[in-house]
Amino acid sequence: LTVADGSQIELNTSTVLRIAIDGHRRAATLERGEAYFIIKHDAARPFVITAANHKVVDLGTKFLMRTSGNKLEVALVEGSAKVEPSDAGAARRAITLKPGDIAYALPGSMSVVRKTPADIGSDLGWRRGLIIFRHATLAEAAEEFNRYNAQKIVIADPATARLTFSATLPTHD
Repeated sequence: LTVADGSQIELNTSTVLRIAIDGHRRAATLERGEAYFIIKHDAARPFVITAANHKVVDLGTKFLMRTSGNKLEVALVEGSAKVEPSDAGAARRAITLKPGDIAYALPGSMSVVRKTPADIGSDLGWRRGLIIFRHATLAEAAEEFNRYNAQKIVIADPATARLTFSATLPTHD
């Protein structure tokens, strides 16, 4: 999607995003799924995305957001972005991300880890029709594939579900 302000947003499968842009504000709500944002910076009207009881405020940015239930993951590719809880005390608990930072947010907690450019590139593989697994369990792989396919993968044996592997696979294979 290219929005009126020139920002671009790519949506992954099974994603719901609502956008509200006018002369006074630029806002979106990621209700579920995953989206890659290339935001055109405007200091007078920051782009604010709400998801999983948190806000991500663009500071001139390219980033990936993924939400599921009350869990939010934000991976900063370029620029800067601020992640903060939506509650009233948010400003004192805000985290400003730098390129390579991944913020993980749950109600009442946020943490940041660093990833290599290659790892962040793997997270963006869906933009090229690929799912890239590095030391993933078969259960994690099944859950990811089930986002893309009508026929669902079920792993009945818990021991098998815990086996790990690494692979690059097409999303619809």
